This record gives sequence, structure tokens and C-alpha cells, in this order.
Amino acid sequence: MPITRSAFQRYRLIDEIISRYPRRYSKQKLFELCQDKCGIRSISSLEKDIQRMREDHDAPIEYDKRANGYYYSNPQFRLLNLMLTPDDMEALEQAREVLAATQGASVADELDNALQRVRQSLDIIREVKTDAPTRRVVYVEEKILGGNRQYVPVLIRAVNQNRQVAFRYLKHEEAVSMSGSLTMRKAKARTVDPNLVTLDRPKLRILHPILLREVADSWYVIGYDAASGGEKTFALDRMSELELLDDPCDVPGAILTNVSELFEHIYGITDSHGPVEDIVLSFSPLFGRYVKAKPIHQTQEVLSDTDTECVVRLRLAPNRDLLMHLRSYGEHLTVLQPESLVKEMKTSLEATLAKY
Repeated sequence: MPITRSAFQRYRLIDEIISRYPRRYSKQKLFELCQDKCGIRSISSLEKDIQRMREDHDAPIEYDKRANGYYYSNPQFRLLNLMLTPDDMEALEQAREVLAATQGASVADELDNALQRVRQSLDIIREVKTDAPTRRVVYVEEKILGGNRQYVPVLIRAVNQNRQVAFRYLKHEEAVSMSGSLTMRKAKARTVDPNLVTLDRPKLRILHPILLREVADSWYVIGYDAASGGEKTFALDRMSELELLDDPCDVPGAILTNVSELFEHIYGITDSHGPVEDIVLSFSPLFGRYVKAKPIHQTQEVLSDTDTECVVRLRLAPNRDLLMHLRSYGEHLTVLQPESLVKEMKTSLEATLAKY
């Protein structure tokens, strides 16, 4: 039977309380919690809700007389799962995969994190979304997200199932060239049949995907390119016509190892031709607090933290992305070592200053 919004709120709360294994909540305690949070009126109303959850949603709610409390006979049961469509559940599974891929925690931890986010979202929707228009009460920073994010779950599936992918790819220089070509063709089209205005299709590529990387809200896939015999990185926002193939991946062991370890000592997405080095940075006390709260890289280690400076060490191979990030700290950062990075930073800043 259809479930009303108010009933959903009550069922969700009852589900959330009962699922707190191994705790048991008596009927009176469960009623008090529900009365306080969703305004349930009587114990008899609570009993009806529990019965509807059992009959309409197959909730395995049992009563433990010895512990004087309700519990799920199947500890894995969650009412939320039954109220989501198969597409919703697949989206949650894909979200779990993305979280596990980007945050580096275990699958179990990321699944808990994903469900926690869903519960928080439901709470926000319940409080913010009303039938009548109202003033805006939640402000979030609007982000310009990288394109083709719908390709992320497809590529994750390809990696998990060890399958090759095919797609067309437009390089930066090709994008500029094609943009100019399109402008010229449109100009000619004013006097010529508009059906003749076409663009050359980007080159078709085959990739054995190994991993995905998210940097500054843009996604990249790194894999083995059999045509060149090495690994390559592709930005999803310049991909098109992505297709999951039936052909299995065949990645040389050396390539797989190299790609799997690539970002352990790399900041961002660009590769480095130099060795991994100790990068020592001195921050002002204020920015030192920011860097401690949100480390630059997983290798970050605080060497000293005083009233005058915060010194951290990174174990990275310097690259373009790292240089750009370090420049963003401005006068609040001093690069102490290595000397090569000090010189590169100085040259970059002098070139910038020369423009003013």
C-alpha cells in the first residue's frame, strides 16, 4: 500500500532505533523516542506502525521478553533498502564504489559512510522541503563539476569486471582546432547548405582501465594502452561514446604495479620525471592550521608547530600540479627544500610578477 510522508518518517525512525544492535528498546522507550522526534500520539499507534512494517514491508521485528525490547531477527535488514528502487540501490552501490575509490577507506567503512549520508539527506529533505514555497535556508557552494561524470560508474564497472573500454577522445589542441574549424564552417554555412556543416570525429581509442582518479572535481581514468605499450591518462570531460567491451583486460604486470603505486607519491594527476624527494614546507601559523586540518597529501608529516611557523614534510616527486598548488598559498608559504623546487618556485613567481 502507498506510504505517506508522515508514515515514512515514523517507519524510518523506528527502523533506525531498532537497528541499533545489540541494544534493545522497550515499547515504552520506543514510544517516548518516537513521540519526541516525530509526534506519534499513543502506544497503540506505535503498535500499528510496527505491525504495518511487518506486513507491508516484511520487517523482521521481534520482541525479546528477557531483554524487554524490540530487535531485528535479521541484523542486516534495513527498511531504507526496501523503499528504494533497484535503480536507487544500484546508484547507492556506485556511490559506495566512488567513495571507496576516492577516500581510501575500507569497503565496509565507505558503505556505512554512504548510508549515513543517505540518512542525513533524508533528514535535510524532511526539514527543508515543504509543500509551500519558503525562503532558502540551506546554502552550499556552487561548483562547476567536471564533465561526463556519468562515465564514472561505467569505468568502475569495467575495472571491477576486468573489461576493456572503447571511446573517442579529444585532445586539448584538437579541441582548439575543432573550435576554430567549427566557427569557419558556420560562417560558410550562411551561404552554403547547413547540412554540410560537420565535424571530424575524434579518434577511437581502446583502453584496459586500471584505476580512476578525481582531482579538483575532474575525473581521469588511467589504464594500459596496448597500441603504445604503456600507461595513459584520459580526462573524462574530453571523452565521448564510451562503450564497455566484452574483451578482457590484459595488462602487463609491470604496468599494473606502476599505475597502482603511481599516486602514492604524486600530487594531482600529472606525472613526474624526477625522483621522490623530501619536500619541506614552512607555513604561517594560520595556514599551518589549515594544512594540519586538511593535509596536502597522504604522506604529510608535521615536523614542528610553533607560534611562528608550522613546518611539514611531504614525500613526493615534484610535478606541475604540486607547483600550482603550492603557489596558491602565496606569502603564507616558504619552500625550504629540495633546492630544485625552491628554484622552480622562485622562477615561477618572478615570471608572474614580471607581468605586472
